[in-house]
Amino acid sequence: MRLFVINYLKQHPILLRIFWKTAEIILAFLSKIAIIKPKNMLFASYGGRKFDDSPKAIYDEICKREEFKDWNLIWAFVEPDKFDIPRGKKIKIDTLAFFKALLTSHVWISNSGMSRGINIKNDKIIKVETWHGSVLKKGCGDENQGSLGGKKEFKGEFDNKTIRCAQSELDVDVLSWLMNATKESFIKAGFPRNDALVNATDEDTLIAKHKLGIPLNKKVILYAPTWRDYTIDNRNNVICAPPINLKKWKDKLGSKYILLFRAHYAVTAALNLKEDDFVKNVSDYPYINDLYLASDLLISDYSSAIIDYSVLEKPIYNFAYDLEEFSSKRGLYLDLYETMPCGVYLKEDELINAINNQNEVALKQSVHNFRKEHATFVKGYASKAVVDVILKKIL
Repeated sequence: MRLFVINYLKQHPILLRIFWKTAEIILAFLSKIAIIKPKNMLFASYGGRKFDDSPKAIYDEICKREEFKDWNLIWAFVEPDKFDIPRGKKIKIDTLAFFKALLTSHVWISNSGMSRGINIKNDKIIKVETWHGSVLKKGCGDENQGSLGGKKEFKGEFDNKTIRCAQSELDVDVLSWLMNATKESFIKAGFPRNDALVNATDEDTLIAKHKLGIPLNKKVILYAPTWRDYTIDNRNNVICAPPINLKKWKDKLGSKYILLFRAHYAVTAALNLKEDDFVKNVSDYPYINDLYLASDLLISDYSSAIIDYSVLEKPIYNFAYDLEEFSSKRGLYLDLYETMPCGVYLKEDELINAINNQNEVALKQSVHNFRKEHATFVKGYASKAVVDVILKKIL
């Protein structure tokens, strides 16, 4: 129901503006009288849907630090009962308890905005906004616009106080413009979630395969397409239905590979998958890094998963079956044909053939070059870098 309401409001912009304006007025007033609790820290990942990604990586680092041993760590979830956290307490997002924590916590840590799209001004709040993906597809109101610096205009002062992360110079250039931020506010160390990939060992890979129940005698394909916000069914569900025939995939790839299918978190109605010895639906699996480590190659389209996965320097295939439509309705910051390390494929037969005839040596070099340009800052210490900056601001 909650996701239905969100999608409904997105499809009715007038109602959405009324909703946010009302909420903004109420929270603006409450923020003026709220008393900040100096040792409260509030976390949320993907709007409360996950206990994962960069907020969790930062949380894990904070739990190790002596300086935070007496802090109150609060996680906001859509469904708190779904998650177990080793330290701190859980609250349900968008409830009175959440907004109380929001207005009184000294530090906010999120990857997709903590204040629910409402600008809450309080200089005593330290905001960490890691963002949840490197720039590839357009977003943050820049959809269907011209090139960077085109139609969108900002009003007011630049934000040089929020702590942000970037994986490349392109991230800094685009995200600073989209978020009305100064380039100096970005920590150039990559996303904290990718520290685990940089520092992963062969043992970590085996553990990930074991957790997923994957046999060791086959290679693993991870298919992780992004969402299309314009693919809505008659009940306002965001659907995911790529034009693929899984029987064909199994016939041509099944002797060598297992396929893991991962739908984007915003998708509410994906393929009607029937799991068997070839395909496994991992859309609800909580830790995407396990999927990256366990797989031998990635298939994606316009997802920033491509940038993250390049850290492992494994083959990445771009299955852009709706490239023309996506480019016109959403927009891209990169020319896929000039950028993607292992090619762009519009038809499933072309993709399957490329996988079956891959030159591993050439592909590895291509992905290595791609990583150098688009995951330039990723060195494996982003979580530490973010926590060090938080400490400087609170001490």
